[in-house]
Amino acid sequence: MTSWRDDYIQALQDRDQRERSSYQKVDDDLIAAITNLLDRTAALEAEKAANPSSSDPKAKETTITNTASNGAAQIRGELAEALRSNGQLQARTKAAEAELVKLKAKSKSDRKLIEDLSKERAFLNQKLKDRDEELRGKTKLLDDVHDEVISLNLQLNMSEQRVKDLRAENKELIDRWMAYKGQEAEEMNKTLQELNEE
Repeated sequence: MTSWRDDYIQALQDRDQRERSSYQKVDDDLIAAITNLLDRTAALEAEKAANPSSSDPKAKETTITNTASNGAAQIRGELAEALRSNGQLQARTKAAEAELVKLKAKSKSDRKLIEDLSKERAFLNQKLKDRDEELRGKTKLLDDVHDEVISLNLQLNMSEQRVKDLRAENKELIDRWMAYKGQEAEEMNKTLQELNEE
């Protein structure tokens, strides 16, 4: 599949070829027109010379001179027009060639710009992929930390409950021990009283 740059360059080359062909055709047409004018002039002069309009030699000479002069003037006018047209065509050719040089330079700079932009795009795409990968890694790390915090909170709650249970058990043991010791003290007091009474 061709890129748009190749199509653009091919279109410019086709246009240049068409213009060169048309310039060659114009030059050939100009030469043919001048040759045709010269042939017609020669034919007119020969016809005037072969068919004089009067038998008077001076009139014939004047007529031939006038005809030749008119024909020469017409040929000069047509030749001047052809030369002017040729000059215009040459000027257009030079302008077209200058435009072609400009377009080639612009095409070259555009191609360089496209290459630079393509490189920058590839670099930015790679950077974007790296950033996405980094974000995925950070998201996974954050999820792991969140799970760890939940696990630690659960362990802390269990430890707090265990401490609470141990304190309650300890208090119960102390209360029972105190009750036992109180009862023991009462019994000793009772025994001592009985001994004192005897």
